[in-house]
Amino acid sequence: MLKADPSNPLLLRNYGKFLHEVEKDLVRAEEYYGRAILASPGDGELLSLYGKLLWETERDEERANSYFDRAVEASPDDCYVLGSYANFLWDAEDEEEGERERVGENRTAVVQAY
Repeated sequence: MLKADPSNPLLLRNYGKFLHEVEKDLVRAEEYYGRAILASPGDGELLSLYGKLLWETERDEERANSYFDRAVEASPDDCYVLGSYANFLWDAEDEEEGERERVGENRTAVVQAY
């Protein structure tokens, strides 16, 4: 179907999601999500999917957050978008807490070494 309509944002989004979640081909998933965003920049679910991909692959909190913000702005009543954003915020906070704990443990180890 993509060959017949290569700029259809729904087909691009769904194929990107298939590549991401089923095939685990994250490079191609990013390509198809990007093409879909160009075709439909106001699709909140798509922006959310792309933010999720960025977070999972690059752990780029700032960039992922910008896509989630755009997703919520585009689709403020979409439960999928809101749930994905909440999950991202939860994960990002957990990661920050883990980092703070590791830094604290390292400081304790350094102090004990002296």
